[in-house]
Amino acid sequence: MATINANGIQLHYEIEGEGPPLLLISGLGGHSGVWATVKPLLTPHYKVITFDNRGTGQSDVPPGPYTIDQMGDDAAALIEGLGLGPVHVVGWSLGGSVLQSLLIRHGRLLRRAVLLSAFPSYTAVQDGWLDCLLSLKRSDVSPIAQAIIGMAWGFTPRFLFDHDFVEAAARVGVEQDPTPVTTEGFEAQAHGLRRYDSRVDLPTVATPTLVLIGAEDTLTPPAQSVEMAALIPGAKLQILPRGGHGMVLEYTQDTVGAILAFLGDAA
Repeated sequence: MATINANGIQLHYEIEGEGPPLLLISGLGGHSGVWATVKPLLTPHYKVITFDNRGTGQSDVPPGPYTIDQMGDDAAALIEGLGLGPVHVVGWSLGGSVLQSLLIRHGRLLRRAVLLSAFPSYTAVQDGWLDCLLSLKRSDVSPIAQAIIGMAWGFTPRFLFDHDFVEAAARVGVEQDPTPVTTEGFEAQAHGLRRYDSRVDLPTVATPTLVLIGAEDTLTPPAQSVEMAALIPGAKLQILPRGGHGMVLEYTQDTVGAILAFLGDAA
C-alpha cells in the first residue's frame, strides 16, 4: 500500500503501467478498486494512477462535511506530490465533479480531461436519489441489498433483467471491498456533491476536454453532458449509443475505446 500526505491528509494510491500519466477519479463512496476491469486496457499505454478520495477506501476519513473544491485540492496535491503533472485525468460521476474543480482551479496540472457520466449541478431528482441512498446508509439494510438498489440507477435494463447477474455483481462489489465506505465518509462526500455547481466557471476552462456519456444514463442524463460541453470552450461531446451511469463497467471496451481515442489525439 502506498500513501502520500496530500492537502493535510493521507491518501492511498496505486500506480501501474508505463507511459504518460493518467489519473482516474472515482465516484461517490467508491474506492480505487472500482477501476479494476478498466486498468488492464489502459496500462499498456499509460502510467495509470488510481487513489481513494478522502472519506473512502484506505485514505483518511477526516470529519466532514467535504466540498468538491476540497477534494479537487486533494487530487491536485496528489499530482504535485508525485511529481506527475501535467496529467491526463478521467473523472467518473462524483469524480467528474472533482475533475471540474481541477479544470477550473488547477488547469496547469492537466493535459487532457474526460468527464465521464458527469454533471454540472444537481437536479431535484438527483437530490431525491441521494436522500434515499443516505437513508439506506443510516439504516440496518444489508450492504448487498443497498448495492442492488444502487444498481437500479447505475445499470441499463439489459443487465437488470438478469437477476442472477445483479445479485452476483452486488455480492462481488460488497464481499471484495476490503474497506467499505463508512456512513460518515459517504455523508461527507454527499454534502459537497449536492452543493457543487460549476456552470458559472466552466467557460474559463482551457484544457482540452471530452464530455463522455451513455445514451441510456438515467442518473446523469445526456442533457447534462450537452450542457457541460456547451459551457466548456472547445469541448468535445460524445454520446455512446448504449450504456447507463455505470457504462464503464457495462460496456468497458466501448467506454475505454472512446477515452483512448481522445487521449491518443494528444500524442
